[in-house]
Amino acid sequence: MKQITYFFALLMLTACADQTTKVEEPPTTTTVSTEDSLQKANERAAILSSKEHQAFLGAYVGMFEGVEVKKDGSWVNKINISIDKIDNGKIYGHSVVAGNDRPFEGTFDPSGTKIEVKEPGDDKYDGVFVLNFNAARNGLSGTWAANDSKLKVTNRTFELEKKKIAYNKDLDLPEDVLWEFLYDNKHEFEENEGEMLTGAVVAFNASNTVLKKEDIENMYKGDLEVIRNAIYARHGYSFKNRKMRYVFDQVDWYIPVHTDVRSDLTDLEKKNIDLLKRYEGHAGAYYDSFGR
Repeated sequence: MKQITYFFALLMLTACADQTTKVEEPPTTTTVSTEDSLQKANERAAILSSKEHQAFLGAYVGMFEGVEVKKDGSWVNKINISIDKIDNGKIYGHSVVAGNDRPFEGTFDPSGTKIEVKEPGDDKYDGVFVLNFNAARNGLSGTWAANDSKLKVTNRTFELEKKKIAYNKDLDLPEDVLWEFLYDNKHEFEENEGEMLTGAVVAFNASNTVLKKEDIENMYKGDLEVIRNAIYARHGYSFKNRKMRYVFDQVDWYIPVHTDVRSDLTDLEKKNIDLLKRYEGHAGAYYDSFGR
């Protein structure tokens, strides 16, 4: 019996000795180089920076007011300052005012304060803007100084609001445009000089209504001229005509965007423009172009 017990004990020891102990290995890890980590960090930073920059982009619209104005200069014009791109520490954009569309660029400051941008300098009305964005990035204020000290207006200030730009054929002239004073190049804004508008000027929207001969044949030249130019204003035309600037700069929905909108006109608008021109007569004699 002892021999049998000894045999089984020896058999058990031999079996245990033959088994191999399984050791669980740790999971395989991928080594990330410092260079790869930096690249990914830079990519994330670039994405974040791009999103932050998006807040600055857009059109800022308001009045461009003269600080130093010599005789016969324009005291105030509506301006559209558009921030188009921010890239590699540079800011790019353009301004549209008084029939001028000029690009500018400068060094970008992420704080949005006192960003100096320069126009090319190959136009007599070019100068230097200093831009100050508000914290919400929906407002822009600053100054502009002309390169040419001999201009009638050498320094201007502005306080602008960010606005979305979209054509809308149903935009109507406000009734208070009736009291806007039209003038020719011989007169300043003196009472009882020049030409007043009448109630007929707000009777028709020539962008959404087919005009007939009997609608306009008895209208005054000034009314016809404003009805026609309201078509261009709806498309964001920047007027060189000082008289039209004086009228439309006061209209809240008007934003100067382009210096040529002929390709944007609808067929209806083109037909109405032709009809209105026929009844304006010598309206061209009152046209007068000025710079900024």
